[in-house]
Amino acid sequence: MIDGMLGSTNLPALERSLQYMAARQKLLAGNIANIETPGYRPTDVAPAAFQQALRDALDQERVDKQGGLAFDESAPVAFSESGTELKPQVLAENIMFHDGNDRSVERLMQKMQENVYSFRVASQLFRNQFDLINTAIRERM
Repeated sequence: MIDGMLGSTNLPALERSLQYMAARQKLLAGNIANIETPGYRPTDVAPAAFQQALRDALDQERVDKQGGLAFDESAPVAFSESGTELKPQVLAENIMFHDGNDRSVERLMQKMQENVYSFRVASQLFRNQFDLINTAIRERM
């Protein structure tokens, strides 16, 4: 009964979104940490690509062994018991510097901040869903 209640809400989508954003934050932090490394090329998984994969998983109602949303193999992110694996692409958004790096601190920081805000919104929505479930369990408004 509880699995039906949790599966019928948007909790699986929020869970996958939070996992994606946490893994992306590590990736973006790695880009910033290597900003001065010669030859380093920043990578990222575009939020639009993840959102499309999430939309496809929701449309097809695919569920994995753990009860979460299952994504296609071609998706830019893979979820497993061991964690979240991103399939990043090289950004190549800036001119190439003499040291082989195409860094842009401003763009990287902007991506990181957008990711943080998205994580905050998703975590608040996640908390609200659990508050609704707790209210229903306690049978009071």
